[in-house]
Order: sequence, then structure tokens, then C-alpha cells
Amino acid sequence: MASPRNFEPQKISKVLKDFSDQKSLNKGLQNAKIEELWHKEMGQNISAYTLSINLSGKKLFVKIKSSTLKEELRYGEAKIIKLLNKKLEEEIINKVIFH
Repeated sequence: MASPRNFEPQKISKVLKDFSDQKSLNKGLQNAKIEELWHKEMGQNISAYTLSINLSGKKLFVKIKSSTLKEELRYGEAKIIKLLNKKLEEEIINKVIFH
């Protein structure tokens, strides 16, 4: 016999947080949030040259279609990491790899 379910009222914010904390869902949401932040914070010019953004572990992989822009962004890697982590309100990224 199955155990009875507990249908106690809960805040919707807690239910959504519990739901989004599931590992696979959380990773997808995190990637979407980082991509949105990238485009917002880096501006229209850099955004236009960005082909893809993907977080793997604590490394952010950003595919840029301009080799000149890639080199310029590499010089500002520490600043980019600091900016994105500040906006995310936690230390998620520790390395950005431009390819």
C-alpha cells in the first residue's frame, strides 16, 4: 500500500525553488541565465559576434566568430568573470575560455 501524500500548503516560491534545484533543470536554467547576462552586460557589438555560450563545471565556454575580438576579450577575462559572478550573486564562473 502506498504511503499517503502530504498536501500541506507551501509557498509557491519554495515549490518553484525545489523544482528548479533538480540537477538537470538547474544546469539548464543556469546556462540560460548566464547567456542572457552575457548579451545584456557585454553589449550589442560583442553580442553580435557571440555564437554560443555554455557553462561546464566552473568554466564558461564562449564561441566568438572574430579572432581579434577573442584576443581582446582574453585580456579582460578577470573583469568579465568578476562582473558575471557579481550579477549571478554567487561564484559560479572561475575561468572563461574563448574559442
